[in-house]
Order: sequence, then structure tokens, then C-alpha cells
Amino acid sequence: MSEMRPRPERGQFHLPTELYGQSVLGAPLLYFPAQTGTHHGLIMAGTHGDEVAAVVALSCALRALATNSLRHHVILAVNPDGCQLGTRANARGVDLNRNFATANWDGSGNVYRWNSAAEKRDVRLSTGDSAASEPETSALCQLLAKLGPTWTVSIHEPLACVEDPSNSPLGMQLASDFKLPLVGDVGYQTPGSFGTWCAEQTLPCITLEFPQYQLMRQVKTICKR
Repeated sequence: MSEMRPRPERGQFHLPTELYGQSVLGAPLLYFPAQTGTHHGLIMAGTHGDEVAAVVALSCALRALATNSLRHHVILAVNPDGCQLGTRANARGVDLNRNFATANWDGSGNVYRWNSAAEKRDVRLSTGDSAASEPETSALCQLLAKLGPTWTVSIHEPLACVEDPSNSPLGMQLASDFKLPLVGDVGYQTPGSFGTWCAEQTLPCITLEFPQYQLMRQVKTICKR
């Protein structure tokens, strides 16, 4: 269990950030560098701007940690423009999780469900003019090359599962901690996704899919890590 900051002091950040790029609209792309330990991983959220529970949960966990106790690198918002606008895509309408330079990148676009109650995926998004065309995507890849994390965890919602093709000890531990099923895939193709890109780079990637409306349990579980 990490050392925790007293609750009255959790209203603002006490951890330093570093700049790793700039979004389409000029927002700073920030990450929290690991402060202690070795074999650092990278935990990130906010790839899709309409998945705000993951961002808030990770923010609460970071603000609850004591100074100098962060063991892994963290990105709160891969897509700050989308988070501000409340859109799945970035400010150019590109789904960043389909914009990575993978062998199966598909420039024909992508579709998603309007909400969790929708029966089909029919809302159209771009996947970019070319692979890694978006500043948020290219900056993230450059940061990963710089940091060299031993693993990555990308937090999304609301599929309520832990996707880990390698069935790794970390994936099994996350599934146990969050009381979610461990799966090898999410059941559909994801060309140009971050997970596919990581696989091609031989970088272990786990996708943690939060269920809906369980924020405080998620915050407490993140803090355990």
C-alpha cells in the first residue's frame, strides 16, 4: 500500500508534471514522472474524451498519494481537447485509439456507439489522414521511446473487463483487484489502436476497462497499486 496524503490535503496536486507535447488546440500534453523505484510502468487515461470516469479516478488516486511516492509514470489525459469538449475524438475528429502507426491501420474511419444503450455502432469518426497523423498520438509514441516503460496500462470504460493478451501476472492482479473478468481481447477488431501498436513494439499493454459509475471503488483500488 502506498503512503497516503491526509484527505484534507487532496484538493490539489502536489506531484510535479513534465511537458511532452501539445494538442491540436494547443493544450499542454503532461505526464507525471515516476519518483521512486525502478522498472517503471506507464498508466494512462483520457484517450477518449467521453470516458471521464477513468480520468477522475486516476486524478483522485494521484492527489491521494504522498509526495515522492509515485512509482510509475502517469498520463491523466492523452486527449485533453476531447476531455474538454466531451468528445471521443480529438479536436480534428480523429479517434486517437485508431490513429497509431500499426501494420493494420485503416484510413477508412471508425464507428462507435452513441451511448452504452445503443444497439449498434453508427457514429462515424476519422482515423486520421495518415497513421500517427495527430500530435497527441505522435507525442505519446515519442514519450514512450524516451521513458522505456516495462509495461503500460491504458484505462478506458465502460466494458468492465481487463484485456491482457499475455495473461500476465499484472493483468491477473488487476482483474482480481478490480473484480473484473480477465479477457484476451474485447471481441472486435481494433486496427491502429494503442494496444496493437504496443504489441508490434513488444511492449506489454493491458487495457483496464472500468464499469460505469463505480468511481470511489476504482480510486481506492488504484491507490493500492
